[in-house]
Amino acid sequence: MDTKKLEALLLAVERGSLTAAAEEMGYTQSGLTNMMNSLEGELGLELLIRSKSGVRLTAAGEALLPYMQSLRAESRALEQAIRTFRQGRADTLRLGAYSSVARQWLPAMLAEFRKEYPDTDVPMAVGGIPDIFDKLRGDDLDCAIVSYSAERCHGLHYIPLRDDPLVAVLPGAYRPEASAFPVSGFSGVEFLMPSAGFEADITPVFGQRVENVASRVRYTNLDDAAIVSMVEHKLGVSILSELVMQDMPYNVRTLPLDPPSCRRLGIAMAETRSGDPKIQRFVDCAQRVIGALYA
Repeated sequence: MDTKKLEALLLAVERGSLTAAAEEMGYTQSGLTNMMNSLEGELGLELLIRSKSGVRLTAAGEALLPYMQSLRAESRALEQAIRTFRQGRADTLRLGAYSSVARQWLPAMLAEFRKEYPDTDVPMAVGGIPDIFDKLRGDDLDCAIVSYSAERCHGLHYIPLRDDPLVAVLPGAYRPEASAFPVSGFSGVEFLMPSAGFEADITPVFGQRVENVASRVRYTNLDDAAIVSMVEHKLGVSILSELVMQDMPYNVRTLPLDPPSCRRLGIAMAETRSGDPKIQRFVDCAQRVIGALYA
């Protein structure tokens, strides 16, 4: 049943006149009359008695009145709930990020965003790769700053921000023979694989399989700081990114990889959200901040 027709019917009964109801709803009298005829035709029942003095319900209309009033109330409640939800989503940007991004990039990005859009609340979820992507695909986040891989980002809309170079993380006592660390140097040493998901960023360094070069791989599922601490204590070596290693307070040495490699950081969102104005506003702020940080 068309709820607009139902609204018009009940208003006409309450006002006692099709003319009064038409004026209140912004219809012509003939237009409202046609709506009532259409509604009665759909139901196969006469609902209104029309006379020169106005309109009133037929016996069938009286019997159905409580149900029609209930349906109108439910329809209005639904419309209000939709408006409330839209308003809430319009004023909130649910943002996800890796911990390294949260430490190094987000403060400046959020400061810029809040300066331009002070009425938009930005609740944040900070976590590892699997956690952030699960939240993004589960619609628990509007967008997230993540690293790109074809498999992880399949079906998502992705906007690149910056390539984050990967570096070898070595004990502080290591004395390099060159300005970069050759990938072949990981052969025969204990290689500490970082937290879950980072493997997808590291594996291409070794030619799609870590075991191609690093035959002794320990899958730790530890956070970044724990990995670096283990390297400091000479329990192995690892690969992390420049952003992860920035300001790490440990006695370790980092060297660029030879050949060079990087992870691509950007903003991911559901394809259906790619035109969302509040996400685009954050993307614009993020791009400006990255441009200023790395000018």
